Amino acid sequence: MRAAQSLFRTEGEFFVPNEASGNPWGELTGGGPVAGLIARSIEAANDDPDLFVARLTVDLMRPVPRVPLSIEVRPLRTGKRLQVVRAGLHIDGRLHTNATAHLLRRSDLDGPAPDSAVPFDGPDGLEDRTLLPPELGLRWGVHDVMQVRWIADQSATGTSRAWMRMPLPLLPGERLSPLSHVAILADAISAASPVGELFGPWINTDVSLHLHRELRGEWLGVEMRRDVQLTGIGTAHAHLYDIEGPIGTAQEAVMVNQLG
Repeated sequence: MRAAQSLFRTEGEFFVPNEASGNPWGELTGGGPVAGLIARSIEAANDDPDLFVARLTVDLMRPVPRVPLSIEVRPLRTGKRLQVVRAGLHIDGRLHTNATAHLLRRSDLDGPAPDSAVPFDGPDGLEDRTLLPPELGLRWGVHDVMQVRWIADQSATGTSRAWMRMPLPLLPGERLSPLSHVAILADAISAASPVGELFGPWINTDVSLHLHRELRGEWLGVEMRRDVQLTGIGTAHAHLYDIEGPIGTAQEAVMVNQLG
């Protein structure tokens, strides 16, 4: 693995993607780092610790080249129990990525605790592997930086399971927040879920998270499935876990191309 310190760096008021944030398909920034940086900006704009980002949808509208970029966050709805914010990633004044987040107020409820079992083994003792097969010969980037420990990789059962971890911060010397960590890794569910032998290159056009609590610890467990139709359009779904139990779900819209 190449030496890398962070996914982005700052230059004045701008964020600049480092090579470690790269997309495997070209000189672009991966959707995961983009989603993580937007999550960071949304959290920075929230001054109420009891408001939790329960939904984050990042629309990957245009490719994000590795050039200076800015993020603007503005409120769409303010309130005591629900707030909605919009975040936009701009390059030279042009909107490349749009995101919305729902921040919900936490409360303590009485009643029996829901089932918190993780339906597969934990990450300890598993081999570190890559997200995408090395034989594809893809450009080095965030998919190589991620640590992936497979439980069942793209198997005939139609479901993939893995533990994932991002070892780098978004910015030098800054701790990666649980929300940013999940947002970065969740972008990988379309690449890591089974697709079959008939289809070739694919892209996801969004990253959508529904969460009910923060990620605890350094590993995100994902149970992934992708449904692809002959229209060339599909969806990727994942149940998300940490070592203590479920934390939410992730979904993506996917475009898939035919091989040959």
